[in-house]
Order: sequence, then C-alpha cells, then structure tokens
Amino acid sequence: MPHIDDGDGSTEWIIKDSNAKDKVLKTPGYPSRTPKPHRPDLYEVRTTTDMGQGIFAKHDINRGELIFSERPLLIAPCWLGREALDNKYTLSQVRQVMMFECEKFLEVAIQRMDEKDRALYMALHNSHTTDGTGPLMGIMRTNAFAVSELLSNSDVKSYGAIGNLGSRLNHRYMLVFTHEFAKFNNDIQLHA
Repeated sequence: MPHIDDGDGSTEWIIKDSNAKDKVLKTPGYPSRTPKPHRPDLYEVRTTTDMGQGIFAKHDINRGELIFSERPLLIAPCWLGREALDNKYTLSQVRQVMMFECEKFLEVAIQRMDEKDRALYMALHNSHTTDGTGPLMGIMRTNAFAVSELLSNSDVKSYGAIGNLGSRLNHRYMLVFTHEFAKFNNDIQLHA
C-alpha cells in the first residue's frame, strides 16, 4: 500500500489478498485526511500502576462525539501462517509453526516502519508473553481492533488494526464506545 504523506501519520500494511487492497485503493475519496475532534482536549494519556498507559476522559463526552481519529501503526491479517500442515503434526505443533511464521511476517513490516512508529508499536502492552506467541504477534493479539471492512471477497478471515491511541483503551469499556475503520481516511475513529 502506498504511504500517505499528509501529516496524519502513516500505516504499515500486510495485505494477503488483492481484494482487500483494491477495496481500500478504489474507495471514493481515498486518501483523505483524518477528521479532527471538535474538542481536542477530551482525553489524556496517563500511566496506570498495573496496565501501562491508558486513555482517560478529562470532560463529559456527548454520545456520538468524535473522541479521536488516528492512522493505525499496522494493519495485518490476524493470522498469517500456513492454512494447513501435514497431518503428522499435533495441533499444538501446527499452532507453534503458524505463530513462528506470523512473527517473521510482522518482523518485516515493523522494520519497514519509520523509527518513531516502530518505537510506538514496541511500547504497546503484550499480554501474550507465556503462550508461545512471539513479541510482535503478542502485541498485535493484545491490541488489534477488528477491521471487518476489508473482508468481503477476501480469503483472510480477519484483519486487525493496531493504533497508538486505540491500543490504550480499556477493553472492558468498549461497549460504551463505537470504533470504525474508515477506508477513505485509512484511520480508526472512536466515538462516544
């Protein structure tokens, strides 16, 4: 995917099929600037004692109000490994091979990021440190938003978008917010 140089940030993409790529590139108005909230001081990022950094409201926020919009650091299929392995392997062995292969794909994508975005990605929380998941895939599994807008006519079961701000939301409160991926802006938008 081409990088958009409009001051709103850039996204590293891993696209596994041309249908998803075409769906974005052929979206009317692509690429557009990311929308800005009417009140830019709605939240602050603070460090918590137990979960790292989080986003906290500074004011009452009206239902439907745009809280923030950001270009994701990374958009990738949530699973990049082989679809099938020889049946002589156990399910656990197949899972380990697929996670290893996914980690290798992610290493290439993360290395293509500029230094600032790479540091932002690597600073995100990883809650998958003991299950055999590599560090890059662990960050993705912990922080990705589902991007269902890329799925029609796709061989990929799910894509995920990892944002710097979006990854800092407390997932327990996701029912209070609505989030969407806007193809024409290439951004994640969070509304109250």
